[in-house]
Amino acid sequence: MNSTRLLLLVTAILAEVAATLMLRAAVADPVWIPGVVVLYAAAFFILGLTQRLGMPLGAVYATWSASGVALVAVLGVVLFGELLSVGAIIGIALIIIGVILVESGTPEESATVETEVTE
Repeated sequence: MNSTRLLLLVTAILAEVAATLMLRAAVADPVWIPGVVVLYAAAFFILGLTQRLGMPLGAVYATWSASGVALVAVLGVVLFGELLSVGAIIGIALIIIGVILVESGTPEESATVETEVTE
């Protein structure tokens, strides 16, 4: 996987996770709402850039959403004292396994998208 695409994907994941955590914080203090809007918009914009560089939609979305779910769940425990049930932990593990399976079935390069981008 191209390091630029990977860096963009990680940045999109971190923006989405930060926005989601701010959304939770906005329940107690609405001052967080502008940050939520800006970071969600940034996450989607960066996802678009990742796809524009040729990363397949399935791989991008699976990795972005699953990583976001897992990170938000863990950080919810750490930052907000939320609890994870055994079922939730199993669900997170299954999500991670699912992303690995999607990634393993995705071709390295998306030649069609790269051709479209360079035209």
